[in-house]
Amino acid sequence: MEAQVERGEVRSGLTIAGAYAYKLRKSLFAQFANKVKAGEFSKEDVARASRELNTFLYHILVERLKLDKLDVVRINVGYEVHGRELRWDYDNLRIEAYKKIPKEKIDEAIIEAVRHMKEIIEGRYIVEEVGKSITGDSLYKIRLGDLNVGMLEAIRLNDEILLKGALTSPEPLIIEKVRIELYGREFLEVLSEKLNEIISKGRKISREEAEETIRALLSIVKVHSH
Repeated sequence: MEAQVERGEVRSGLTIAGAYAYKLRKSLFAQFANKVKAGEFSKEDVARASRELNTFLYHILVERLKLDKLDVVRINVGYEVHGRELRWDYDNLRIEAYKKIPKEKIDEAIIEAVRHMKEIIEGRYIVEEVGKSITGDSLYKIRLGDLNVGMLEAIRLNDEILLKGALTSPEPLIIEKVRIELYGREFLEVLSEKLNEIISKGRKISREEAEETIRALLSIVKVHSH
């Protein structure tokens, strides 16, 4: 006989967009306090589920809806408990955003994000060459699902590459002089393989700084002629 599935819901209440992650995390830990005390769940299990949810919500609220941290939101999301695993019901996620954004646009953003859920949560980046600078260095666009989230400039130094650039998602980062060895392999193949490692070496900066760096790199692209 299949074990009964336990269901629940976390709610942020009305809060500024800059505080939703804290409110939802607090709500989740309160609901799972007894399970943690009884050893049915660990604090790490709850924290992991909280991180997954907030990564997904950041993508919708900031990347797609372009909410400012002082805009007001209300978020309700259900979950199911399967053994020691908490699964979010993203399909029935409800967001109210108090900004001049039509509900249709919010629903469309949720549907699109659900469609690319695995790429967003797992950080499945796609790298695409967009051109070269006037000095001949290659420039690459980084996408997460169908969303542009960063730019990298690649400077060739014999059998290694020096990388500089920035990303805006899942958090704003600047990449400063990260070197990767090619060992005779194609650069794009190595870059795609090592991108998460490269990103982990990034330095946290403000969103404005990251966007400014990306704009600066885009401005030096000399588009390929066809």
